[in-house]
Amino acid sequence: MPRKVCVLGVKDGLRLALEDRLSRAGAKISEVPDEADFTIGISVPDSCQLAVMPPGSDSSNAEMTISLIDVIIPNGQREWGNGTLLDWIGQIKEGRTPEPENGDRFWVNVRDVVDAITVLSLSEGPAVFDGEIPMSGRRAWRNEDVVDEIRVLWERYSNAITHSHTVESLSGVPSPVRGIGTEKSAPPDLRPLHNALVESGGEGWHPLVPMRTSLMELIASTE
Repeated sequence: MPRKVCVLGVKDGLRLALEDRLSRAGAKISEVPDEADFTIGISVPDSCQLAVMPPGSDSSNAEMTISLIDVIIPNGQREWGNGTLLDWIGQIKEGRTPEPENGDRFWVNVRDVVDAITVLSLSEGPAVFDGEIPMSGRRAWRNEDVVDEIRVLWERYSNAITHSHTVESLSGVPSPVRGIGTEKSAPPDLRPLHNALVESGGEGWHPLVPMRTSLMELIASTE
């Protein structure tokens, strides 16, 4: 029989993407926690097997907790760090120069996030980790590099719409790999997440959606 999963919390972009992914994986979405085989709380730590929370949130009542931020959610709102990128995109589209904060972020596409949560939720075994584990992208992105990438992608998008590409605009595309040789922040310890996914029958934590693809989807969603 299909496993019944109940997802609690505000119907934000993350929850909608998760429910869609669970359904495509064969789960039956239940609206009633007591009738579900597994309950996930999105920013709701009470009465659930798996809580997905912003870092530093109280999730003591959940059996397992994922600490999550820096999620790129095309067609989403401002949740989970998405608002930062939406602000930068809006400013660039208006011809303004964003002023990104100092530090690095570990962006990850919502599709990679919900794929991993689905693996954990549909595992037939017992809880595969205790306490709180972080989930983020594996690579540190300098905010200045992300802003530059958005600017280039927006120019390419605008030129394609207006048929105004030039040889220079088509050839002057920077490599998505930037900052080689510069010091970057180390990611959170992702080994517990990787191990939990392997123990649940998955292939570990290997985010697949490229940053450039994520930004292109986000730019297109604002049009």
